[in-house]
Amino acid sequence: MPEKIIDCHVHLWKKDFLTGKISHARKEGVPFLDSSIIDGFAYEDFLDIGKKLFPGKGYCGLFFGLPLIEVNLKTMNSYISDVCKKNGSRGLFIPYPDLENIPSSFFENKFIGFKPYPDLVNPKDRPKMNIDVSIFDFIPTKVFEFSQEYGLIILIHLPRIGRLNDKKNIEEIREICRRYPNIKVILAHAGRSYCYSDIIDSITYLKDLENLYVDTAMINSFSVIDVLINELGVEKILYGSDLSVSAIKGKNVDINNKHYFITSTPRAWSLSSPKIDINNMTFFIYETIRAIRVASKINRLSKEHIDKIFYLNTKNLIDDILLNTKV
Repeated sequence: MPEKIIDCHVHLWKKDFLTGKISHARKEGVPFLDSSIIDGFAYEDFLDIGKKLFPGKGYCGLFFGLPLIEVNLKTMNSYISDVCKKNGSRGLFIPYPDLENIPSSFFENKFIGFKPYPDLVNPKDRPKMNIDVSIFDFIPTKVFEFSQEYGLIILIHLPRIGRLNDKKNIEEIREICRRYPNIKVILAHAGRSYCYSDIIDSITYLKDLENLYVDTAMINSFSVIDVLINELGVEKILYGSDLSVSAIKGKNVDINNKHYFITSTPRAWSLSSPKIDINNMTFFIYETIRAIRVASKINRLSKEHIDKIFYLNTKNLIDDILLNTKV
């Protein structure tokens, strides 16, 4: 591991930011709403996790809140700004679909881009959430225009159940990258490509996009990382963890071209058994690093390549934004 690491996919929040009662169905279907996680993951928790899991390393993050309907987004974004101001970090702003104006203090508040999310789509579109929700349904035009003007990051979690294999998703990603060439488009979870079958065919249609990047959050398959290295290139891969959920012991597994969470303790959203020995499992975050390590060995990556994935690629994107915005 490099001496310096930037984690480009870190959620921070406090329990007080939740605005209402969380339904039973949501608790069972959304890992971040799990009872063991939902009480919060503050900046201090991030520092503690970093020291425990990466002792002796300079572990820092690109921060944003929980982009969920149960959260007060205004309070959430304000907290991320406060954290970044106090600690010299940078954050991503979570927009809501009907956002009309970007806050005038956007750059002063240490934001360098946006983290939209399908969950925040307008209520009228929620019934079609996994069927036909467009990326343009939950990212306002104003966000695209503002990001294009300043060359900002938009970290996109793909909608639709087909993920990166959905033809409409591919078409929309291409449209965004070409219409807004200054935007640094990052596909969260490599386009939700947890399985080899999620990406091996679809990546062909995206690898020519110069302003497209992917993060490794919760990718536990070395086969997926291998595809990213060979099709996109090392310079387009950004290390990300998806903390705090990645600090749970478990792994993403590929069974018959479907991905499943395996955890050390039974959870509604995962496969498990009370008989599993917790000592035989490690953290999701380590499984991501293991996948990167195996794929790196297969492709004979150099130390310089590893430094790019874990540090330099994200640093260069951030530095470019800071140069453009003079903040």
